[in-house]
Amino acid sequence: MGSQQREPTTSRRSAIHWDVEQEKAFTAFLVTHKSEAEDTMSFRNTVFTDATIHINTKFPNQKGPPKSQSSCRSKWAALKKSYNVVKNIKTLSSFSWSDEGGISLIAETSGAWEAHLKVRPPKISPHGMV
Repeated sequence: MGSQQREPTTSRRSAIHWDVEQEKAFTAFLVTHKSEAEDTMSFRNTVFTDATIHINTKFPNQKGPPKSQSSCRSKWAALKKSYNVVKNIKTLSSFSWSDEGGISLIAETSGAWEAHLKVRPPKISPHGMV
């Protein structure tokens, strides 16, 4: 008797895609609900549910699957993390930051940047450096 090989089944979800306009609309929505956030800017699930409806209505033809409560919560966590990284960089006297160009490294500051990376190495994720 011959053995039959089965194709492995995977139930992989499509990646959620956020473009800049969606991120802007999402953060603008959260700003209007700031009073519902705690001191750490942590929102309740109901706010993320409402954000999901807002974004999916505003962007009906978005790339990838529609946003979900979970993807909105994850996007907010990633945005807060990026914000805190930039905020920390801005407080370091050895660096210059502009919102248009990011960190400005010149020969005089490259040594300080290397030292900073030894203390706080970046975490690499499938979505880029965090």
